[in-house]
Amino acid sequence: MHPSPKEIKGLRVTVLGAGLSGRGAAGLFAAKGAEVFLSDSGIIDRDAGEIRDLIKKGIYVESGGHSDRVFQADFWVVSPGIPVDSPILKEAQSRGIPLYGELEAASWFNRARMIAVTGSNGKSTTTALVGEIFRQSGRPTVVAGNIGHSFSGSVLDTREDGVSVLEVSNFQLETVESFHPEIAVFLNLTADHLDRHGSMEVYGGLKARIFQNQAASDWLIHSAEDPRVIQLCASAKSRKAAFGFDPSGSTCGFVRDGMLTLSIHGVEESLIPVSETGIRGPHNHLNALAASLAARLMEVPAEILRQVLRSFRGLPHRLELVRERNGVRWINDSKATNVDSVWHALGSFTNPVIWIAGGRDKDSDFSILEPRIRERVKTIILIGEAARKMERAFAGLRPIRIAGTLEESIRLAEREAEPGDVVLLSPACASFDMFRNYEDRGDRFREAVRRL
Repeated sequence: MHPSPKEIKGLRVTVLGAGLSGRGAAGLFAAKGAEVFLSDSGIIDRDAGEIRDLIKKGIYVESGGHSDRVFQADFWVVSPGIPVDSPILKEAQSRGIPLYGELEAASWFNRARMIAVTGSNGKSTTTALVGEIFRQSGRPTVVAGNIGHSFSGSVLDTREDGVSVLEVSNFQLETVESFHPEIAVFLNLTADHLDRHGSMEVYGGLKARIFQNQAASDWLIHSAEDPRVIQLCASAKSRKAAFGFDPSGSTCGFVRDGMLTLSIHGVEESLIPVSETGIRGPHNHLNALAASLAARLMEVPAEILRQVLRSFRGLPHRLELVRERNGVRWINDSKATNVDSVWHALGSFTNPVIWIAGGRDKDSDFSILEPRIRERVKTIILIGEAARKMERAFAGLRPIRIAGTLEESIRLAEREAEPGDVVLLSPACASFDMFRNYEDRGDRFREAVRRL
């Protein structure tokens, strides 16, 4: 049983990990009167603005390793990047120290109605779209989680008349106990992060924890297209609303005759034609249906949905048009860090694609992409640690080039491209072999393309 918010004052709290989530948690518990100790195994720039502000608030910060002081705590708040089987966490457990994840701990202080979104792909787009719908409806809205703003850093801004819209990753769900969204959204499930979790069974089980505390009055919005999601959601206690191209149920979302359509308690509502949505591709039309269901189930008028579905253009690094030059479109899809994301990205174009891919492998089966490559790809340009593995997987399908840098791949693509072609950065890999993160990779792509 976790301490109640009223019991935090005076407690000793160790926050493990000084990334975005850890910094947010440290600030939150300090604001609630706890004695906070922030510890990170990496090197922290103590002069960085946010760290300096935490130190001014009386938070003790250490870096470069964990001293024994971390164990002088009533409980720990653990950042999602730290594996649950890490030696430091096992040692804390052996000493009887309660461990809580950052998302779990932040949720203790939430005052708003809560929508949480998970899945292998589309989480950020769907979360941002839901948040924009609620903002346009006039409700106080916090958008946080795995979307660049920690819930810990935002939760004190929540209001009883508002809504918290959270993107939730498998790493965050690994450590939830009482986390309880009124509406949970489970978009899809494809092979990802198997380098950490080992199997689809474990990975899927973690995703399913998003609805483990839901009651019969809550809602679980889930894919009607993904058999694994359907199977996992069958055990949920909550009411269910499916979305897809032909779902069943009195409350669901679907595409009929090219129109995004909802059925709410058996009453159908046509929204807008898919051709008028601001985000590209059939996979994004499914994301739009999921977001629309979440909003309508919290009483947002359909007209607000129609306005936002037309105006919302998506997020950076997700099928982002960087520029069109000499009849060639350059697309930044750096967020596509797994095979399924690339499958949908390639399927979003009818023109010939020059595909730039590669990076750090996540134990992926790249051969799954063979049909899409035959249908859509003109030339493959590979970068990063996975380049040779991908070259073997795609041998004989299309011409393959190997580039030593992202900038070189762009120069090769420019030489190959003809009017009408699409140059698509959609890596199917993590970015950490060559870049700080996928945003850094996408920013570098964008900058280099704009210099052409």
